[in-house]
Amino acid sequence: MPSPSLSRDRKPRLWYWHHSCLNSAEDLASTKALLHRAAAAGYTGVAFWDVSAWFVNSRLWPAGAASYFQQGLAYARSLGLEVAVPGMPYGYSNEVLANNPNWAESQRVVGTRYQVSADRRSLQMINSFPGLLNPGFESGAVEWFDVGDVGVRVDNSVAHTGAASALISNAPENGRIRQQFNLQPWRQYHLRFWMKSQSYSGAARLAVHNSHNSKIVLLKARLFIDSTQEWTAVDYAFNSQDTTQAWLYIGVYGGSAGNLWLDDIQIEETGLIYVTRRSGTPVSVYDPNDLNAVFVEGPDYNYISDPHLSSSLRPFHASWHTPPTVTLPVSTSLWPAQIVAIDSYSANPIPTAWGQNMCFTHPDVLDYGYQNAIALSKIVPPETAILMGYDEIRQMNSCALCKAQGLTAGQLLAWSVRQSIEVYNSILPDSPLWIWSDMFDPFHNAVENYYNVEGDLSGSWTALPSSVIVINWNRWNLTNSLKWFAGASVKQPVSNDQIIGGYYDTGDGRAAAQAELGAAAGVPGLLGLMYTTWEDDYSQLESFAAAVYANWPAYLASIAGSHPF
Repeated sequence: MPSPSLSRDRKPRLWYWHHSCLNSAEDLASTKALLHRAAAAGYTGVAFWDVSAWFVNSRLWPAGAASYFQQGLAYARSLGLEVAVPGMPYGYSNEVLANNPNWAESQRVVGTRYQVSADRRSLQMINSFPGLLNPGFESGAVEWFDVGDVGVRVDNSVAHTGAASALISNAPENGRIRQQFNLQPWRQYHLRFWMKSQSYSGAARLAVHNSHNSKIVLLKARLFIDSTQEWTAVDYAFNSQDTTQAWLYIGVYGGSAGNLWLDDIQIEETGLIYVTRRSGTPVSVYDPNDLNAVFVEGPDYNYISDPHLSSSLRPFHASWHTPPTVTLPVSTSLWPAQIVAIDSYSANPIPTAWGQNMCFTHPDVLDYGYQNAIALSKIVPPETAILMGYDEIRQMNSCALCKAQGLTAGQLLAWSVRQSIEVYNSILPDSPLWIWSDMFDPFHNAVENYYNVEGDLSGSWTALPSSVIVINWNRWNLTNSLKWFAGASVKQPVSNDQIIGGYYDTGDGRAAAQAELGAAAGVPGLLGLMYTTWEDDYSQLESFAAAVYANWPAYLASIAGSHPF
């Protein structure tokens, strides 16, 4: 009997992405209503994006809450829907990191200088950054305006402080200012500036990237500002990594209307923001002039930690905050005005979703994943698919534990995926395994210089056996991406069945489904599509389904007579 992927008269498997947090009767009721609506529209499966799946073995989850999740899964099955649940989220790990924020993957910060206070009670950070030039535009069009974008100028009538600011007004295309500056490698920095708007609309962004390689991006963020808004501070932290010279760009991209003012743009060195304490992220305090003179935590300085990592269940909710103070005990051997250096490791939550991922190699993380698989096996229906959480992993191969593996970033990711596959195959042997495409796709994120990943992600795809189903969401290069996972390249000969992660909040479900199936023409192995919304927009649920069914015969005709792979 031919497999579903080879049958030419088969119907599409049509899934939808279901946001929920099933820990109450109200959540269960709304989930049932949406499941019923999807089944009526012709959907054949549901992929739950529900934190319940990650917390079934957590001390943080309310007693009995798992029963609501279990009831939701059972109700989906009663409607004839296939069910998928999320596996351990190594990409957006914020929820699991509530169990222990120190599990976060963390990047080294080396040689930050501090001076002992006059009363010998604390360390005061020394800011090595000399400051940006003309930060308040008081010197006119100096340093910032060499891009030459139309609609950008100095305004001498509006200012946050002083008498001037930069104004971006009705930019017909890009409207940006920029400045080049020097950095110390592997240090933490704080960027602050002020924004004001009047009848403004446009896409405002900032970026800090390496002067010699623009693909090495230390910080990038979308700037959110109301149409009309008074002066508002914007704060971000970033790690310089091995960059010693960088560009700062701030402005609008693709044109704007109205006025956007910028003023008092400052960069300073900072430290110990989101500092993590675990094996693989040591802290060392020492004399920078005598590297053998290492001071001892306890007798010489009090335990170093960031209170933000224990103050809430979502500690990674911003990029910058006031750094923690290092205090000294009475017993300290340090003397007033002495200079010391601190090496440490810090997590770097990525704007603007503040995504933060876990360490791949820490024993506690691996154990939590194993225990989570066991807990899931006790509550999910038979043959429930597991969608492994390897997407948009923006910090990797950074901490000492991961570095000790001696692997490239791609090899480390492949190693982690193989570990997860082994766990799920042993504990949930009847569960199909799914995975997001992006981190294994050279047309997407499996590249060099991806966010704060240290090293090249090439070769990550070697971890995927043909039994793993790929959820392909590379909408920008979908045909090439689909071919890649269909085994059409000598670099990647393994053929995986695929599901297109479609719609993606485009606003037109019918057009999205039609375009996505058009991109799949001639590429075998497509099982179906998934209506994927991150904004809880289910307004296009029915129109997306109708378009999939209407265009599916054309897809089947495009692969008629082809070898499966």
